[in-house]
Amino acid sequence: LGATHSFLVLNNMIRFQIFGFPVGVHWAFWLITALLGGAANASSPEGLKVVLIWVAVAFFSILWHELGHAFVMRHFGDRRVAILLHGGGGLAMGNSFRTRTEQILISLAGPAAGLALGLTVMAVASSFPPSNYYVAVTVRDILWINIGWSLVNLLPIIPLDGGRVSEAVLANKGRLPLMISLACAVAVAVFGFTMAGSIFIGLMFAAMAVDN
Repeated sequence: LGATHSFLVLNNMIRFQIFGFPVGVHWAFWLITALLGGAANASSPEGLKVVLIWVAVAFFSILWHELGHAFVMRHFGDRRVAILLHGGGGLAMGNSFRTRTEQILISLAGPAAGLALGLTVMAVASSFPPSNYYVAVTVRDILWINIGWSLVNLLPIIPLDGGRVSEAVLANKGRLPLMISLACAVAVAVFGFTMAGSIFIGLMFAAMAVDN
């Protein structure tokens, strides 16, 4: 990350460049990420540190994920790729026409980058178990975001990366990708509300179902 240039706050976003990619981080990214990390219940200095670790890991991991997309987009000739981190996650934006194969590889590159990072950290942590509580928290967050979220992101639900892959693979199958996406989003929403007991998961995938 040594290519990161100076920060500039403008239009409700922090803006910088990394590896030649313009990056914008909307204020809602920090707010939603902190809330997901338990900021509302952080009532002690230790709890606040745990939230700050979560926010830092989420920022780095989501940026890493989007860089995976961005580098493959650049490889396929897109010279105007920008990255946006917002309240709902991240987005790598370009403007070049892509073939079906290129779109599949671009969509898979983000989760692949996350899984590679997560599995590397898992291997290192297995060989050298963290002896410090906050280091252990950092490792836990890295594994959860880069492995757990990456696997969820591969579900065939639009607009997740798995949904984009499904769209590209089934491009000539009419509305089939959308029907698959809708069915999966509803199934995960029901799972979130019932078996998982998570209002957040239920609402997030219910919103995706409505969008679909």
